[in-house]
Amino acid sequence: MTIDSALLQYNSRPLKTPAALQGSGARIAPNRPIDRGSELYKQCQEFESLFVNMMLKEMRKTVDKAGLLDGGQAEDIFQDMLYDEYSKDMTKAASFGLSDQIYLQLSGR
Repeated sequence: MTIDSALLQYNSRPLKTPAALQGSGARIAPNRPIDRGSELYKQCQEFESLFVNMMLKEMRKTVDKAGLLDGGQAEDIFQDMLYDEYSKDMTKAASFGLSDQIYLQLSGR
């Protein structure tokens, strides 16, 4: 198969983002700076952490506990604390983007 030069030129052209998404009325936000050191951003990250924590708890409910190794209430408390830390670490390490979007919405930038 040969590659046509016109096809190569077409595929390597720069993409233009539309000013508005057709039919939705939504606007694409320009690249706005995010102050990741601000208190507002830290609160947005904490909100994202709460969201991730809720997601992890719902996922944990789908796993059946074996009666042999069930630690009772102490294990439940430990797992809650562990999943709190998991959600905080996941929010900082992974880029879910929720905190960025909340920050942009609240800051009005």
